[in-house]
Amino acid sequence: MVSDLAAPQQTAPRFAPLLGRFAIAGLAAGAASGLWSMVVTERAIAPALALEEARSAGSHEHSAELFGRGTQLLGGFLGTVIAAVVFSVVVAAVYAGLRHRLPGRSDVSRVAVLTAIGFAVFALLPAVKIPANPPAVGDPDTIDARTAIYIAVLGAGVVTALLVGALVGTLQARGVHPSAVAAVGVLVTLALVVAMVLLVPDSPDAIAADVPAAVVWDFRLASLGQLAVLWTTLGLTAGYLVDRLARRA
Repeated sequence: MVSDLAAPQQTAPRFAPLLGRFAIAGLAAGAASGLWSMVVTERAIAPALALEEARSAGSHEHSAELFGRGTQLLGGFLGTVIAAVVFSVVVAAVYAGLRHRLPGRSDVSRVAVLTAIGFAVFALLPAVKIPANPPAVGDPDTIDARTAIYIAVLGAGVVTALLVGALVGTLQARGVHPSAVAAVGVLVTLALVVAMVLLVPDSPDAIAADVPAAVVWDFRLASLGQLAVLWTTLGLTAGYLVDRLARRA
């Protein structure tokens, strides 16, 4: 009790400086994620591209690329950075609205909680239910179905986060012991995720027989790793910058 009273209470930072700190963090996250894509994901995608080229050669379908692979990689890096900055602005707005509800005694821990939830909803759940596929896998005719499944998974993830957050807040307001609150939150989350996995249809794409399983899984793990790098860098950088901002407020 004494330690709680002695702990410094941070003032909520103003929105404009908060937005700026998150944008800087988004720049760092985009750069880190883009580098991962160029170094790790590119290595995982190379066998799939070679398989596609072999298929095209076998069917005598040749199409000249407008841009070389190096130019494509550079464009992908810049696109990742821009997308990360834009996305960080959205995360900043969410954080500004939920800061007082997030658990933690500092902005470092609060931002970490928010970005961990974001990674679970926008990266981990889709990776479990409708994982990314390399270029050699995927039927263009199923893109509408895959998009609908992806949106359904994201929607279910957001609803799960909101429901669990509301439940945890209600239990805390009633004075339930923190360990019991945590246990209930974990169990309800698992139940809702299992329900989502069972109710949402699987991806309609089948893995072709000529595509090695290692190629598919290397790409999926590299793609998930790229998102993990993005969310981790965003959380750590934004948490540090916003915490310093709040201490000066």
